[in-house]
Amino acid sequence: MNRRASTLTIVFACGLILGSVATSKLAAQFRIGKNAQLAKDNLAGCAGKEISISLNEFGPGSSGPHYHQGDSFTYVLEGSETYQLEGKPEVVVKAGDLLHEEPLKIHTVGNSGPVRLLVIRVQDKGAPDIVRVAPKR
Repeated sequence: MNRRASTLTIVFACGLILGSVATSKLAAQFRIGKNAQLAKDNLAGCAGKEISISLNEFGPGSSGPHYHQGDSFTYVLEGSETYQLEGKPEVVVKAGDLLHEEPLKIHTVGNSGPVRLLVIRVQDKGAPDIVRVAPKR
């Protein structure tokens, strides 16, 4: 009985350690940041469309797979990030680069250090800025 208790204690401890490592890995996967909306208004001459301009600042991590319902233009102010359109190789965009993300194209964005972005989106009025997609396994 004493041997069984020792075995259970070891299994429990290993599970606890493994669980805490896995949980921290999952939490670190998504980047955390700030989003300051600078402007949002109707787009004159384009009924039902709006333009939004925001300043985004992110720490290291990944956006996870997602898409935008309208055109999204990202100007990298500081730092760099990798952009990967589903099924295509990664592209590195760095300070001074402009990235055009076409509507409904699933992509993932990641960075290993802080990044500051100016993002301009043209989309249907009231559409969400980002639509998350479950990762493929």
